[in-house]
Amino acid sequence: MIELHVWPAQWGLPSMDPTCLSLIIYMQLIQSSSFVLVESVNPDLSPSGQLPFLKYGQDIIAPSASIVSYLVDNADNFKLNVTSSPQNTPWLIHAESNLGDLVLHMLYSLHANWNELTHPSIVYKFPVPQRYYTPNRLRESYKSRLESAGLWSLPGIEQEKKGFSKRRPRKESKVDRRDRFLKVFEREKVLEKARTVLDIYSRLLGTKNYFDGDQPSLLDATVAAHILLLSRPPFPDPLLQDLVNTSYPSLVSHANRLYDQTLSASIPTRKAAQNNFLQSLPPPFRVAEESDVWETRLRFAFIGLMLGGVATYLFATPYVHPTL
Repeated sequence: MIELHVWPAQWGLPSMDPTCLSLIIYMQLIQSSSFVLVESVNPDLSPSGQLPFLKYGQDIIAPSASIVSYLVDNADNFKLNVTSSPQNTPWLIHAESNLGDLVLHMLYSLHANWNELTHPSIVYKFPVPQRYYTPNRLRESYKSRLESAGLWSLPGIEQEKKGFSKRRPRKESKVDRRDRFLKVFEREKVLEKARTVLDIYSRLLGTKNYFDGDQPSLLDATVAAHILLLSRPPFPDPLLQDLVNTSYPSLVSHANRLYDQTLSASIPTRKAAQNNFLQSLPPPFRVAEESDVWETRLRFAFIGLMLGGVATYLFATPYVHPTL
């Protein structure tokens, strides 16, 4: 089986990364039974130092463009229904760059979304001690890209906090009014940039079901993956989510169509395949699942610590005679 290593699932989607999600949709389109998903938070396993990457036997292929080329070149060996559309290559580059900037802006730039959605969603995917520094390092890795696109230092929505104090509210100064105006102006700039990008794909799709006509392609998978990540997560600051859902219904319908076609059914994972194989063995050879083994170990460790604590308390506490 082909193993596709991707960032973990989140928000009802098999991956929280747009590149990973687009490749999952594409591989579901060409042959849904030809691969298994492997969730990973370690890009260092990839030869390119980034996810996703594909593993087949001793072959490890990355980045995503190389994965697509590998699948096309070996379509006969894998019995894949691959159709090549060279004319879509410029659109693919444009979508991954511009739509990718919008998704990364919503996930990593807006403070409310980062603090209340993205960071809590990924921090516990990392083992200790990596969870204490890797998420912030991941966010910093996108900073230069978003700064060059003018999508990094956008102020978030100011939320009024209702406290129990009865003090009179502080009068808004000229500086506060100026800052509020600048925030509204910066947010409108981002909305205008998003409209420019989304208008292109709305016109390109038109009234068709797919960009190439009747059959979905890699371009459909790429655009749909980004639209799904803009429209579905529960963003605390829904700056671009509201824009997509209200002003671009054709793109949302297109993304939902691809979702129903490829992601509505569960995608097999390597862990599930291993567990199914283990459970298919006869009882004398059946091996417990890894999670069951760790639960048993933790249970015995807890009992041992509890008994050790009781013994320490009994033998370490000095005895005092009642008559004394």
